[in-house]
Amino acid sequence: MAALGSATPLSAELNVPIAARVVSFLQPGPAGTVAAAIVFEPGNAASEAEAAAIERAIGSGLAAGRSAIRARRVPVGAIGSLAGFRLAFITTGLRPEHAGIAAAAARSSVLTISSDPACVQTARCVVGITSGPKTQITVNRAAARAANIRFGSAFLMLIKEI
Repeated sequence: MAALGSATPLSAELNVPIAARVVSFLQPGPAGTVAAAIVFEPGNAASEAEAAAIERAIGSGLAAGRSAIRARRVPVGAIGSLAGFRLAFITTGLRPEHAGIAAAAARSSVLTISSDPACVQTARCVVGITSGPKTQITVNRAAARAANIRFGSAFLMLIKEI
C-alpha cells in the first residue's frame, strides 16, 4: 500500500483537469473566477506533495466552463471557515480532519474534491476522483446535500453516486 501512496502527487496532478470539468457541471454554473482552497497539512510530506501537484496543474488559472479556477493553499488548521471559496481540494493524509473539513464546507456551501475515496465514502467530501485503469468520479449525495451543492442532470448520468 505504501507504494501506491508515493504515486499520489502524480495522480492528483492528473485529476485536476477532471476536477475542472466537474466544476463546470455545478448548478447554477459558476462564472468568472472560482476561488479554490487547497487544504493540506503542513509537515505531512504526502499532503504537501499533492498540494504542490495541484498548484502546478492549476497554474495561474485553469478553465472550468465559463469560469477559471484560481487556487491557494490553506493549512488544515486554519479552515474554521471556508468562506470566500467555492471549491476545496482535500489532499491526502487528512482523514483525521475530514469531519471538520466537511463541517466548514457545509457552512460555506463549498464543493469538496479529493483523490481519497474514504473521504467520499464517509460523506466528508462531495466528489472523489480516482485513477487506475480508468478514471472514476464518485459523488456522495449526502455530502452534496449538506453543502447545498447541485449538479446538472447530464453530469449525474456520467458518474457514480453513493
